Amino acid sequence: MTAVLTGLGLAAAAGWNAWAVLILFNGLVRLLPQDFPGPVAPFLASGPILQLALVLFLVEFVVNKIPLVDRFWELAQTILRPIVGALLALASVPESTPWVRALVALGAAAVTFATHLSKSATRLTSTAATRGSTQFALSLAEDVIALVLGTLVFFQPWFAVMFLAGLFCALFAYADRVKQALAVLFFRIQHPRQG
Repeated sequence: MTAVLTGLGLAAAAGWNAWAVLILFNGLVRLLPQDFPGPVAPFLASGPILQLALVLFLVEFVVNKIPLVDRFWELAQTILRPIVGALLALASVPESTPWVRALVALGAAAVTFATHLSKSATRLTSTAATRGSTQFALSLAEDVIALVLGTLVFFQPWFAVMFLAGLFCALFAYADRVKQALAVLFFRIQHPRQG
């Protein structure tokens, strides 16, 4: 159960910044390889994956500070972050039957997507309210949250339960705002301002 909670917690953190959490994972797996018994762990801990994560982290670090470009980046991350979240969860869980692995991967992808959705809605709302003036601070806060959450759920896996419960309560409480923010996001992507 602890391994599943760790995997889901890392997946939730990946919803904030998948590349920062993947870099954190690489450091943790080098220090404590026995804590990542999943068959995916060696792949995620490989040199090319670490290099790719570093490059994408740097790109995200820059792109998230640019008000219009960050929306396109967030849209692309809607696909990539859940994949990374599912792989992180599979790396945390020991070898098991295929249906258990599929269940863990789907659950982790859903958790990552939910975190990504709440982050994207918050970012869009903040950008609209402040006209992008808080972009830099908000982006730095997201990176810090991803790293702190990833570290916290690794050392205290039960924190993942509290975080996930709070996340889903917030998503249900603000479901209308999330839907509205997503509608605005997709409208603005389809109809960019001219001039």
